[in-house]
Amino acid sequence: MDITGHSTDFIVDASFPEAMHRFVRRGQQRWPGLFLYGEPLSSGAVEGWSLPEVEDDDHSGIVTFSSGQEMEDFWEDNGYALDTSGQGPYSVFYRLHALPLHATTVSGVRAASPEAEDAVEGTALLLSQYYAVSVVTPEDPAVDPFSRGVVNDFVESLGTPDRSWNRP
Repeated sequence: MDITGHSTDFIVDASFPEAMHRFVRRGQQRWPGLFLYGEPLSSGAVEGWSLPEVEDDDHSGIVTFSSGQEMEDFWEDNGYALDTSGQGPYSVFYRLHALPLHATTVSGVRAASPEAEDAVEGTALLLSQYYAVSVVTPEDPAVDPFSRGVVNDFVESLGTPDRSWNRP
């Protein structure tokens, strides 16, 4: 099988599990019959949903999203691709890194206000632990509206109000 889909990669702080809860809620708003991990998410179950504990020593996991059994079947045959409605399955791959991360210069900052952007642009970054996250969509969000909507929902789930997160 050919590798399909487009990966948009992020470094996310320790708020990632709570942000994923909000992202799943947004997924259920997109698709009321949301399937997670290939199974239907029952009505009201999203409120009790939480990111599963990682069962192995590498601290990595995946959450898969589809609109229902028809899209699950489509995914099996076509991978991460858009169906005739212009939508497709998507996933979030993640790995917890329980070691510090240091970046000497932060650039390309997007924040709630220009003042917040200016305060952070050019500074150093130090996180005591972090998640490496890949949001895999059917197409490149820069050219596909559905994939862009998924990635925007992920970014907004982290509390980032700027819908143009990927502007130049």
